[in-house]
Amino acid sequence: MNPSSLTPTQLAAGQIALAAVLAVAGFALLVPRPRGRRVAAGVASLLAAVAVFAAWVYKTFGDPMPDLIGTALFYLFSGSALLFGTVLVTQANPGRGAIAFAFVILSTCGLFLLLAAPFLMAATVIIYAGAIIVTFLFVLMLSHAGGPSDENNRSREPLLGSLAGFAFTGLILFTLYVSDAGLKPVAAGEAPKPAQRLPAQVLTPDERAALLSAVEKLDAVETQLPGDGPVADRGAVRDHFDAVRDQIGAVVGSDARSRDGSLPARLEKVPTQPGGKVAPLRGDQQAARVLKRAAEVRRLNETAHDAVSSHLLDGKPDRPTVKAQLHKLRDEVVLLAGSGDLPARNVSNLGYLLYTDHLLAVELAGTLLLVATIGAIAIAQRKGAAA
Repeated sequence: MNPSSLTPTQLAAGQIALAAVLAVAGFALLVPRPRGRRVAAGVASLLAAVAVFAAWVYKTFGDPMPDLIGTALFYLFSGSALLFGTVLVTQANPGRGAIAFAFVILSTCGLFLLLAAPFLMAATVIIYAGAIIVTFLFVLMLSHAGGPSDENNRSREPLLGSLAGFAFTGLILFTLYVSDAGLKPVAAGEAPKPAQRLPAQVLTPDERAALLSAVEKLDAVETQLPGDGPVADRGAVRDHFDAVRDQIGAVVGSDARSRDGSLPARLEKVPTQPGGKVAPLRGDQQAARVLKRAAEVRRLNETAHDAVSSHLLDGKPDRPTVKAQLHKLRDEVVLLAGSGDLPARNVSNLGYLLYTDHLLAVELAGTLLLVATIGAIAIAQRKGAAA
């Protein structure tokens, strides 16, 4: 069959199946067995699987992040997760496998942080990299209380286990591809949409650059409004803050009614009837938070500009109030651009959420750890009595 005659969906299915088959062969050759492992052949097969999978991901989704640092961190965390996951499965020493599992969790937490999910990252570190790993090591110490054993040098059904795991992984990847890109028809005369970045960014690089440029102008508030007396050059000051308002408005919109900014135009669906409710085009929480913050920035932008206009026209200007409003607008714009620092009480806020809104999940996790510990002690005592 000529590969050029295949549809994009058929090509994607072939690439995913080829990567899965190569990964199955690699893991089947690398898992522990009494007669030894074929390390060279297994590593070569896994590298080939990674190459095929990386080519498919790049062709389907494009670059992972819009900036160089984000792209480097994405490849670092994702590569570390795959590498240590392979070590976890193929390692005969259970203690080293537990350490590899900890590195897998930490790499996954790095990906969560790139997706602006610090709460999920913190909860994963606390539950998995902390409590679960300690429980694993505790179980390992108690399970070999009677002396060393060679049970870790034998793998049960390595081929079938690898086949089941990667068949399920390939099925999930192909389902995601079909639901996201494979079955989206393109109308006649319509240009195909560019590939969505993975992970998808809410703000474009141009929007982020425009917001950060506005932040630089807002940082000059002390220069534009010095001292407490009347403004010397009102025209220049008015032009400066008019440029700030227009620059921010080009991203978030000039007011709540017109919604003429580039961000609402991309992320919100225009209502079909006048006065209808605006619906978001993206249902993820990250886009919802950005739209909510953009609405706050739009409100503060109007309020701050009105305050500057009143300050210039008023014979007795209230300069501290105007500066406070401009500083507040500046902080919100920085957070919207994604360049703001996390608040100092971020860790304490995470702990507060864990033990208020997510108390049941924490209690269930603690109960599971307690049951695992009791089971490990019971197994160790049973082995000691038999000896």
